[in-house]
Amino acid sequence: MPSCYDMNEGDAASAINSVDITTDTSPQSSRLEQAKVLAKDDKLLSAARLLKGIDNCHFEPIHHHILREAEIFQALLDESTDHHTSNANNHHDEWIKQGESHGRHDFCIYYKISSTNQLTCRIETPIFPSLLVPLLSVLNESELYSTWIPSFKFPKFAVVKSEKLRQSGRCEQVIVVETEVQYPLGSRQLLLKAVACDDIDVHPEENNEQNDDCRRTNEPINGGATPGGGRILVRIQSLDDETESDREELEGLEIPPTKRGYVRMDVKGGFIFEKCPHDHPMALYSSAAGVEREVEELVLVTFSFAVDPKLSIIPKSFINFFLRVAMGHLWGMFLKVADEVREGKRPVHSEVIERKRGLLYGWIEERTRVMLSRVIPESSP
Repeated sequence: MPSCYDMNEGDAASAINSVDITTDTSPQSSRLEQAKVLAKDDKLLSAARLLKGIDNCHFEPIHHHILREAEIFQALLDESTDHHTSNANNHHDEWIKQGESHGRHDFCIYYKISSTNQLTCRIETPIFPSLLVPLLSVLNESELYSTWIPSFKFPKFAVVKSEKLRQSGRCEQVIVVETEVQYPLGSRQLLLKAVACDDIDVHPEENNEQNDDCRRTNEPINGGATPGGGRILVRIQSLDDETESDREELEGLEIPPTKRGYVRMDVKGGFIFEKCPHDHPMALYSSAAGVEREVEELVLVTFSFAVDPKLSIIPKSFINFFLRVAMGHLWGMFLKVADEVREGKRPVHSEVIERKRGLLYGWIEERTRVMLSRVIPESSP
């Protein structure tokens, strides 16, 4: 099934302009068409809001696609904005703080383990706006992962393969990743789909509902982060070529078979980029490090992912290695490489940024300016 993102701008405009508005001028028809326009512009959550209340018997395939994606993005937001923490190690579904790292970049790591042994991790990092495009280039250019992702001999951790199978639109892509990790995890394969969503525009009706929720719970949304819009999202989720819905997503792609000794792993998560609240703990730490850090708005990067490691028991030693050593080191390297891209020390990434500036990276810069111009409401005491 061809993706809605496979249309270029001219095709999308022609498709919309060709609609015979004389046959159906109802508000419902207008909402259906506008939802397609918003989806084309990566505003999937806004598109889904327009479809709310419309009987799906009026939907085209693109509208079902919008709602499927919106459900995934909403789950990402729900997971990342649930900040109930615990200092105990035996409370299921409560965040446990793994630790902090301070230096050129400051970040904190949290994790939780569900009753079904699903391991979820969350990392939060404030960055300067000038680092956002370099950081997204490091994330988006999956063909270049092998040039920077670190490997460990002991405990063993290595990405042995990263291949992009399809790129659609600005940054929707399907990739396959193979890793070799220390026992008890072993060799794993991930078949991943990544999709971006521009959720920067304000949604007044949603803000009112969410602010009411905040006042009831006395807790700020996303630890003080921007409610109702104000975000760029990138969702990442594994695909399963054994299921009918995912087979449709993978139609036309040559999926490499799972190698002998490898296990296909289930992963879901993504990134949230938004204006950083001034009272975020990592932002306060950053401001204390130098006066120059106080004069510029920061972007808060939140990365969260949940993985089923296919283990009946997750040893504490594995959690410590995976989060503190592997993820902590990988995240630090991720930020370091982004710094090097910004400083011109990664010419291959720099060339890709310039080549894709019109389609992707220029759009990110423009939308980031809009995002940072927003005023974050004060949280209730």
